[in-house]
Amino acid sequence: MNPDLQFLQSQVQSNCHISDANFSGSFSLCGLLLRMRDLYKWESGLAPWEEPEHGLILEWVEQREELWAELEGQECKALKFDNACIGPFEVEEVNSRCAALGCLYGAGYVLGMKPSFFLALPVEETVINGLKIYTVEHELCRDIFVTPVMRQGDRIIARRQAMESLIWDVVQEQRPSVRPALDFALAGYGLDSRELLQRPNDFQSAYQHMVREELRIWVHHEIGEAAEDAFPGDVWHQMVANTCQTLAEVFIRAVKDLLADTHPHGLLAFMAARDSKPSLGLYLAMMRPLSKLLFMEIFRIFPEFTRTGEWSEVERVRTVAYARGRELAQKLVDVHRDSDPFHHERTVERIIEEIIRPLGILGEVDAEEMRR
Repeated sequence: MNPDLQFLQSQVQSNCHISDANFSGSFSLCGLLLRMRDLYKWESGLAPWEEPEHGLILEWVEQREELWAELEGQECKALKFDNACIGPFEVEEVNSRCAALGCLYGAGYVLGMKPSFFLALPVEETVINGLKIYTVEHELCRDIFVTPVMRQGDRIIARRQAMESLIWDVVQEQRPSVRPALDFALAGYGLDSRELLQRPNDFQSAYQHMVREELRIWVHHEIGEAAEDAFPGDVWHQMVANTCQTLAEVFIRAVKDLLADTHPHGLLAFMAARDSKPSLGLYLAMMRPLSKLLFMEIFRIFPEFTRTGEWSEVERVRTVAYARGRELAQKLVDVHRDSDPFHHERTVERIIEEIIRPLGILGEVDAEEMRR
């Protein structure tokens, strides 16, 4: 490996460790263990379907917790390039230096305002609607929190390894509530969940084809997000920062996701235009709990969709959900603008009581599930 790239890798991975040390407690115990298992597999070069030896992963967990104890409380460090030091969130400036090294850098704040970083080798670059889409295969650095697709300004990064792991986790979990949607999605790619779990290596051609196709489709969530204007300026970032690690933050993020998915140029519209029926099943199977509560219509019409394959009802509920998302976003913006900037707990209380409670979903919200 190029010595300069190796030095950058060590710096980025150090920031990943610092972030994990400071925010591991923000996950539920179940969520943390699942993420640690996935991180161990990635570090060990294991495929998502390859289970590690019990003794080895226990030893690794113990060592990682010791490392986190040493790093807890530290701040993420600036990245050194020759004689320059660049802040870890100055993504554009860092990537201007990464170009000569042939790598791509990503940084941002995820759920709970946890800093998240990665360094990867891009294999494909395209442009859609003025947005640069980078597909990465091999990741050199990552932290405990990964998402398959992320946007940074006019740059969208699609992470194949993350998508491969996420889909496998859904297949392995076999939640009864989404089993019909998952089976429908897999069947569209010539796969069966039982056979895939029993003999994963026998079906890798079809599975990897599904991963590549779904990653290309999921990019359109970020394209829809980039086109959405319900949260003007920097308002959305201010709102999630002010409501960090609360139900209100999860709700704000879920509303933004709903708008991205249901935007006329977003994920669902692209699925329909492409007639990608399996993708709709996978979308439902992978939907997070609060997002599901905000978009129950799509689940109600799905059984009929599996019989007819017609997108007209999907389009109808998409427009209904998009209008709802716009309305919820406006209410959130109104509360934000009317809030005391020095008393964020009051803002959280208002969002819960004035916006979430009237939806009638509070009793169905599982606090532990939200922290996974």
